Amino acid sequence: MCLPLACCGWMLLTSIFAFDYKPETTTLHYHQGDSANLRCKYYPLNDTDIITVGLKENNNELCAYMNMKSEMSQCDDRIRFIWIPETNEIFFELLNLQINDSGTYSCAVTRLAPPPQKILGVIISQVNVFVRPILCMSCVKRPNGLPSIICSVEGFYPAALELQWMRDGEIINSSYSHKDENYSTNAFGLFTQKSYLELPPHLFNETIFSCWVNHSSLKKPLIDNLSSTACYDQRAVTLTQTVASVVFAWLFVFVIIVVRCKCKRRAQPQSSVEDGVMPEPVFPTVLQSVVYSALGDHHPVPCSRSPIVSSHL
Repeated sequence: MCLPLACCGWMLLTSIFAFDYKPETTTLHYHQGDSANLRCKYYPLNDTDIITVGLKENNNELCAYMNMKSEMSQCDDRIRFIWIPETNEIFFELLNLQINDSGTYSCAVTRLAPPPQKILGVIISQVNVFVRPILCMSCVKRPNGLPSIICSVEGFYPAALELQWMRDGEIINSSYSHKDENYSTNAFGLFTQKSYLELPPHLFNETIFSCWVNHSSLKKPLIDNLSSTACYDQRAVTLTQTVASVVFAWLFVFVIIVVRCKCKRRAQPQSSVEDGVMPEPVFPTVLQSVVYSALGDHHPVPCSRSPIVSSHL
């Protein structure tokens, strides 16, 4: 009687755990050089079970263990198998992650015996490895000799990147900048992008230019600043400022002279004729009077004080 009951109990137990578990999925983000813990789903049954734990990447087996002790396949030196009996936790640890470690990993726990062989649990982990960008700014000369600022963003992964130019904290129109859309990569697969900002021939006041960068590897955007004084020849700027000062001074003096001349003209008295008042006549004295000869000589004859005596013909 006991044997049939035991068989029924075993069949019931195996029926509970015989079905395939629906895989769990998770997404993990790491920086280059970090270590990743890839969990495995484990439900202990009894001491007689023979189980295997395997780690695969895109269906390629990386490491496998039997009964938590025996290594079934040659595991990579950067992969460690960890089992914590007290908490029934199983996971694989990937050490010193690189960008080529980004991918889809699956950890499967399988019961081999007693039969039937069944997968007890699967966890699929999407691992994304990021590399933080390095930001720097410098001044360069364009072919026409005018200054430009270059913003270099180097050594980042993946390629998606946001970049903005700012002038004294205000975003600059993109028409004044040129961004190299062709990302370059180094031997390690890391990306580099450069953007150029064209500057005017002269800036008389110091201006702070900034390069703002955002990337999926950053908790907050990066920003670097550069003063405009670093991009101009200070001797040329000083000469230009001196010439401008001299020209301004001459213009100021010229304006003052013009204003004073206009004020003097307005201050002069106007003619009495223009005011409608006739000037008083001025009569010459006797000594200044001149008498013209009646003989037609028309030479002036000085007048005398003695009376004139007329002769009778």
